[in-house]
Amino acid sequence: MEKESERDEEYFDLYDKNRNLLGKKHRRGDKIGDGEYHLVVHVCIFNHKNELLIQQRQPFKKGWPNLWDLSVGGAAMAGEDSQRAAERETREEIGLEIDLTNIRPHFTVNFENGFDDYYFITKDISIEDLTLQPEEVRAVKWVNKEELLAMQKSGVMIPFYFLDKIFDIKNAYGSILTEREPIEIKYATEEHLDSWMNLVEIVRWNFPGLETEELLEEYKNTVRKNIKRRSAICALQHHQVVGILLFSTNHNMLSCLAVHPDYRRRGIATRLVIEMMCNLNKEKEIVVETFREEDEKGEEARAFYQHMGFVEGELCQEMNYPLQRFKKLPN
Repeated sequence: MEKESERDEEYFDLYDKNRNLLGKKHRRGDKIGDGEYHLVVHVCIFNHKNELLIQQRQPFKKGWPNLWDLSVGGAAMAGEDSQRAAERETREEIGLEIDLTNIRPHFTVNFENGFDDYYFITKDISIEDLTLQPEEVRAVKWVNKEELLAMQKSGVMIPFYFLDKIFDIKNAYGSILTEREPIEIKYATEEHLDSWMNLVEIVRWNFPGLETEELLEEYKNTVRKNIKRRSAICALQHHQVVGILLFSTNHNMLSCLAVHPDYRRRGIATRLVIEMMCNLNKEKEIVVETFREEDEKGEEARAFYQHMGFVEGELCQEMNYPLQRFKKLPN
């Protein structure tokens, strides 16, 4: 087995605080001077089961011996850029070839003596196909979020401060969760109400009866009642409501449907309506009131309901606004 002292002749490139190369090298184990920094890399490998590959460090390792770590980690050697260092560490520690050409780190953490680049990749790997570096890695395994947090709580995991967020971070780039985060369809609860109303504020001008603050408050109370009746459905990305639907089982009716402008044409409205249909009587007409044909607001809404199998019905008015009923005929 290789002793840590045998690696002391490894050299790192040194950088200034702005990550510019200083043209100087640093020997592992020596003290780094003031204003000098070195580069560290980590690779977090996920599979399509939403599990993270983690490794257990050898008990004779300096720094966090015998604890579980992220998939791969180590220092960049002299002459290596961040991507090449991450590729090499992955190859050396677990015997896996990866290509990070043109891939930027998912995020970078500044620590006292350097910069730590974190790469996130998704790759289905069999544990049996990996070759572990015996002087570095004792074991590897896949864990889901609950298992990872349980290991953190029991004190057998290196205490990265972001472990409770790592499965969310992989669906983000920069500081904001992106469209890669899956959109879920759920029955709304009180905790969704503020985000629901934020969406209503965005789309209110396309809906008659939401023009004043008083009418908005009335609508909010209506949503609360629907939440209690389990007749309020929302589309969620992370914790943000990006689609809303209210329905009435008594009237066999779709009462309100809206999707955030940035999330349209992604099938969200269809998914909301399909979930609603599970609660309504398909042996009776299902009704929705929408804009009339000559109303410019109604082009997309009318086309959507027709696509969902609704047919035009009688003209009507709501809040003194001219509308038309669309009906989905019994099966």
